[in-house]
Amino acid sequence: MQSEHNEIEILTEEDFGTKTDALIKLGLITVGTQVATEVIHRVARYPLVVFGLGVAAGIYAYKHRQKIIQTARQIEHQGKTLLPFKAGDN
Repeated sequence: MQSEHNEIEILTEEDFGTKTDALIKLGLITVGTQVATEVIHRVARYPLVVFGLGVAAGIYAYKHRQKIIQTARQIEHQGKTLLPFKAGDN
C-alpha cells in the first residue's frame, strides 16, 4: 500500500521531446493566429481586397471540391467512430 503512493513517474528523453514539440507547435499556432488576425483587420479596410480574397477562395474551393468532400467524409467517419452514439440519443 505504501509503495503505491511513493511511485515516481520517470520521464524518458522521448517523453521530453514529444512534450516539448507539442509546446513549440502550440506556440507557433498562437503566434500564427495573432499575426493572421492582424492581417485580416488591416485587409478588412479595403472592400475590393476582401472581394478578391472571396473570389480566390471560391476558385480554390471549386477546383479542389472533390478532395474537400472526401476529407469532410473522412472526418465525419472518424467522428462517428469516436462517438458511437447519435446526437438524438439521451
